[in-house]
Amino acid sequence: MLALTAASVGMTCPPTAAWGPACGMKVTTIAGASCSDVLAEMKARVAGQYASWHDPHNNGTYTVQNYGGTFSTARVTGNGKYTDKQIFTLTANTNGCTIEACSRSQVTSVLDAGTNYCDLKMLYCGSADGCKPVTHDFKVIPESTSAFSKSNVDLSACLKV
Repeated sequence: MLALTAASVGMTCPPTAAWGPACGMKVTTIAGASCSDVLAEMKARVAGQYASWHDPHNNGTYTVQNYGGTFSTARVTGNGKYTDKQIFTLTANTNGCTIEACSRSQVTSVLDAGTNYCDLKMLYCGSADGCKPVTHDFKVIPESTSAFSKSNVDLSACLKV
């Protein structure tokens, strides 16, 4: 766990358009897979929305963006009201792939019911977490998290449709 905390110091977070506090979440974890498999799975989930995969956290919609990192996305809530931005940085290591990820709300917010955590987790979680992979199923070790503006971590909230 110490290595995870040290690795997250250089993590990149997307900017926020909020004029006040904005929710967000930083996650660092290690996937038991190659970074190419992790990236392929994230891309397959975004590309397969509403066909081979859907976001179980209130049926949000992801789009591929170019904010930096290895892979970046924007997610709009199922009701179309709110947008969050995500950046994922993948780095190969001897145990698989280190995932450093950050999601930020784009509106002023204090509590997010775990949404920013879910925005990240839903793109790389495996069947061991209760998720439905598209092309590659892998496990991730317990993660290190850091919240902005009282965001919280609740995997069970992520898996509610």
